[in-house]
Amino acid sequence: MSNNTSSPSVTKMMRRLDTTGYLEYEKYRGIRLTEQGTNVAQNIRRKHELLTEFFTFIGVREDIANSDAEGIEHHLHSETLEKLEEFLNANRKKQK
Repeated sequence: MSNNTSSPSVTKMMRRLDTTGYLEYEKYRGIRLTEQGTNVAQNIRRKHELLTEFFTFIGVREDIANSDAEGIEHHLHSETLEKLEEFLNANRKKQK
């Protein structure tokens, strides 16, 4: 897989995320997520993990489950995620 993102585009996005409070960006020094940025990242990861677990639970191969989760994780309503988590929690208990 090739990466078609230019360095100026990345720098522009880093500056933008710095001004919105998600990370601290220092030219030539790197980046550090702020608490707000960390919370957003953890939320995205939680969504991805829930979706991947659900897809594999219903029999989807893990590589496909990961790919599909990437495609829809940003478009789900919080209520849908809550219900998905309740479903998975209930079924984890049944499997034990």
